[in-house]
Amino acid sequence: MLRIKIYPAGNGDAFLLSAAGSNVLVDGGYARTFDEYIQSDLLEIALRGERLDLVIASHIDADHISGLIRFLAVNEKSAEPKVVGIEDVLHNSLRSLTAVNNAPIRPEDRLILDAINRRGHPAHVDILSNDPKEISARQGSSLASLIRRGGYRWNNHDGTTSIAVERTPVFQFAGGNIRVIGPSQQRLDGLLKWWKGRLRQMGYSGPTGSGDEIDDAFELICEHAGESAVSRPIHVSARERKTLEEVYDPDVSITNGSSITTIIQLGGARVLMLADAWAEDIVPALQTLQSNGASMLFDVIKISHHGSLRNTSPDLLRIVDAPRYIVSSNGNAHGHPDIEVLTAIVDRPASFSRTIYFNYPTPASALLRDHVSKSGVPFIVDDNATDWIEIVGQTDD
Repeated sequence: MLRIKIYPAGNGDAFLLSAAGSNVLVDGGYARTFDEYIQSDLLEIALRGERLDLVIASHIDADHISGLIRFLAVNEKSAEPKVVGIEDVLHNSLRSLTAVNNAPIRPEDRLILDAINRRGHPAHVDILSNDPKEISARQGSSLASLIRRGGYRWNNHDGTTSIAVERTPVFQFAGGNIRVIGPSQQRLDGLLKWWKGRLRQMGYSGPTGSGDEIDDAFELICEHAGESAVSRPIHVSARERKTLEEVYDPDVSITNGSSITTIIQLGGARVLMLADAWAEDIVPALQTLQSNGASMLFDVIKISHHGSLRNTSPDLLRIVDAPRYIVSSNGNAHGHPDIEVLTAIVDRPASFSRTIYFNYPTPASALLRDHVSKSGVPFIVDDNATDWIEIVGQTDD
């Protein structure tokens, strides 16, 4: 049996998957998510004599990795962890995408890096605080710096290779395995090119290889990239509501496109974890697996990008299904989730009922409660799902 916990991470993502002594942490929400919710569960894992088989930082966005930054800062060294042991960390940062820089950085370029790093990590957008940055802007506060300084196993080695579908398809551990279905190396190359362009726009003309100061600058620029996203109003009446086919608009966020997306097989269950990935990348990856005999019926699907209509396409929903779906967002930042995505999920014919788990009540979850499935397939809305969800696997790969 698999147990999944969806942490109340504001507008972010944080999940813990546990079964038969194996544990996987996927993203960490904000620093407060770790302080108030995740840390106690990890201490309990350590008390049982267990460890985290994998920690996955899906991509560099503040609402996904800030809690992981806090975790590794508190945990300190891999050899003597203060919270819990970690077998491996999956994280694509600058060290994973380019060679180490050994060239000197000119004083004028160093000033630009210092200005980027002093800006610090984005503030938590949902909670007013006397410490709005949550994590200090000190040098070495990026996730990459903490992984390296703590001596953690990183991307199945030392972090100098990236996690990409072409290179690292499957990670095995005692209780199960994780299949990587994204990102592609093309998306990671695009992220690196975009980041170099942003540096040049800021007037930086120095080396762009990995190093202490520049590793921090890479993550901080990526973290702040999502702050300009515009909230969308949610349609409030059935008369105004449109179908997903009518409103779907593909995501173009470079950082979202770099998401580590996985199929986690653990405790006899298969979970599709879509992070904030682009549907246009996930569909062909799944079609390839399907052509090789893999079932597209999962036990759980974590919907991409908090249920945004820019990341769940009609084509994706024509391929995959599950009796359980997870939506992680309080809806405060960008109006997620979108009701068009939710109704498209439950309107499809199926031989089973569906449960949609939300970790917060949102306007969209309230609208979904009143929705009548066009196919007549029953569904349940659970909009306070922040305790363990127990799952007896129904599918086999």
